[in-house]
Amino acid sequence: MVILFHFGTLDYFFGETDDRFFKNHASVIFFSGLKVSTVEPRLQAIHGAFPDINTVSAYGDKQIDALMGDPDLIRNRAKITAVVRNARSFQAIISRHGSFRAYLRSFDEGFPEGAGDSARILDDLDRLQADLMNRLAYFGPATTRHFLMDYGFSFIKPDVHVMRVLHRLGLVRTTCEGSYRDAVRIGRLIADAVDVPIRYVDTVLVSLGMTSEANVCRKTDPLCDDCLLRSRCAYYHGL
Repeated sequence: MVILFHFGTLDYFFGETDDRFFKNHASVIFFSGLKVSTVEPRLQAIHGAFPDINTVSAYGDKQIDALMGDPDLIRNRAKITAVVRNARSFQAIISRHGSFRAYLRSFDEGFPEGAGDSARILDDLDRLQADLMNRLAYFGPATTRHFLMDYGFSFIKPDVHVMRVLHRLGLVRTTCEGSYRDAVRIGRLIADAVDVPIRYVDTVLVSLGMTSEANVCRKTDPLCDDCLLRSRCAYYHGL
């Protein structure tokens, strides 16, 4: 069984509006590179600053400067400017496809009804990821996979915690972008082996690496003696 959510059998984002896609994309941008504990308390302010696509697409330098002065926001000009630019990209996508949901469905050739060709599905997922990275500012490989994973697509989010755990286990060569594809492939294999959605795999890997969660495979002073994977861990064995 291949855990690949696809449109023919699971309309995972049924009812999602264009503006909700847009708000989620803004959240993902602000989470990028920052701790969850930094961003979560400010999500209401972020969503208030970027209420809908049409409003944000009209923002100019004056509005951006005003947002940079808002103490409730994460005052990162690059992130703020990216969300404004992307509002216009969302408009272009919606103008061409009718909705952002329809845009996602346009990558559906490899998602046949029922049992599908997994290689074809993965090709479609790769094309979708590449297209989003080309269209949206501040959407790098990790951010794009985060966004798509939120809607049930077969990606894990290769953040620092996931990459650290996989690297210590010897499953990826590095913790850097060059190993992201391998990390996603391994996440899919794990999901396949235990027959769960890949999002569950991502959640477990993240929680293992986050100090605020399982507090085991943290960056410094990992609790190797408490880890059930230590017998298979290259880091534990000093390899």
